[in-house]
Amino acid sequence: MEALQPLHPRLPHGGVGSDVPASRLLFYLYALLVVVLSTLLDRSFLLDQQNYIDNFIESASLEWVRAMFEEESLLRGAITQLFSEELLWRLWTTGFGLVLDPTTAVFITVCVLNGLMILAAARTDGPSLALALWLVLPVGFAVTGLEQIRQGFGLGVVLYIALRMNRPVLGSLIAAMIHTTFALAFVFGVIHWLFKKRPLLALACSVSLAFAGAYLGGMLFEMFGGRRLMVYSSTEGDATSINYVFAGILCILPSLYWLVTTTRQENEDPQAWTLSNLALVHVAATCFTIFSFFMFPIGAGRIGYLTQLLLIPILPALLKRRHSNVTFAISALLFLYLIYLTGKSYSDGVYAILLGR
Repeated sequence: MEALQPLHPRLPHGGVGSDVPASRLLFYLYALLVVVLSTLLDRSFLLDQQNYIDNFIESASLEWVRAMFEEESLLRGAITQLFSEELLWRLWTTGFGLVLDPTTAVFITVCVLNGLMILAAARTDGPSLALALWLVLPVGFAVTGLEQIRQGFGLGVVLYIALRMNRPVLGSLIAAMIHTTFALAFVFGVIHWLFKKRPLLALACSVSLAFAGAYLGGMLFEMFGGRRLMVYSSTEGDATSINYVFAGILCILPSLYWLVTTTRQENEDPQAWTLSNLALVHVAATCFTIFSFFMFPIGAGRIGYLTQLLLIPILPALLKRRHSNVTFAISALLFLYLIYLTGKSYSDGVYAILLGR
């Protein structure tokens, strides 16, 4: 079995301070681009903009607090708010909604989430590649960075806490209270933590749980979907083509290869263990979307963005294994797919917001 090359041999904790000036320059240029676009783009024409403005106004009215106390059991109300109604997001929108204009509060949220992504990318094994992926992935900056900002906020929290503190399970727990879809990431992360000395068993358990979750998804969504039951049907979703399945399989190849080639000794390193945890979450969450495509379509659409976005920490780390022909083959296939995906997304208008349209 091949051994992983050390993560940042010159800088044990990783970061931007690589000895390759071009890579550093690219990272700073990408970071500047993210900052400029986040702060200067006109958000008034975005479909979700008014929804988030209303969210800050509604939370500031404190109706959700009254609803919690109106439950028959205060404990049950608190538990419901914790995850089903995303307590930390409620607290965030309430705090800023009380002191700021709603439009300004949304703007600050967008800036914070993208700041978290920049700081998280700086701790990967390839900061410039990580930030480039955030910019070009169709569900990345243009969508979760600017429009679907709760998902982006949750992702920023997960990656920041995971990569800068080596606490991926804590990060996913906090993110689950911002956006419920990260509850799955939390569960898969806990499984990896429980079986940290037996990663392949953790992988098998997580994939099995993903299948069970997709199979029971409709029923669970009806039970715990909370206020989203007013918006979504358990039979609708965004994954409508079998290509979605093939794309998911392709996207998890880097994480799957990382998991099966990382030794127990290498996982003693906190940074390598963190990446293994994120890789397992990536594989299991994507398996859930694949199973959901056939059994629970909304599950594929709701959590499917993690299939692409969890490449951000994993792919740069895998590219440290340049001596591996398998790594070269996986990376080549993936980059070809990303070129195709970027071109298709451009023609579909996904990046229109970045072009001021």
